[in-house]
Amino acid sequence: MASDCLNLSMIFDLAVKNSEKGVSYYRKMQELAEDTIAKEVFHRLAEEEDEERRALIKVARAEANEGEINLDEQTYCYLCALGDELSFPYDQTKEFRALTPRDALEIGIEAKKDGILLYHELLNRCATKEAKNILLHLIENEQRHLLELRDYMYELCPTGCKYYRKIGNTGVS
Repeated sequence: MASDCLNLSMIFDLAVKNSEKGVSYYRKMQELAEDTIAKEVFHRLAEEEDEERRALIKVARAEANEGEINLDEQTYCYLCALGDELSFPYDQTKEFRALTPRDALEIGIEAKKDGILLYHELLNRCATKEAKNILLHLIENEQRHLLELRDYMYELCPTGCKYYRKIGNTGVS
């Protein structure tokens, strides 16, 4: 791979395309969900993902106006790997359906964590103040959404979920 092809705009393209897949995935899961709460969670996640997609497009435009930022091969591969981890599992080889509220919340929680990590990495590599401000806003939103989903998980299934209760509710951490 030539080094002039290893640039930040390619990473933003990957992130935008992945957000588009995320919107489609969450909408499909909303249709397939049998539980009303799971349907609502997936609807909300689809709306949030579409908002992120629009923000990422703004970041990519701001960075494109500044000029292309080339990356070394290791950094480029690392950012691509983070982007690959965000891929939503709706291809033909995977059976992946979340029909319960717990499944919906766990998917949302993992997606938020992955997004936060990628956006922090992109933030560290952006050149423009506009792009950095948009990414900071995205990170804050993702963090808030992560906490909301986690709190909802605690309310919905205080025992039996893979996430523990809040400290103070039972003394369990």
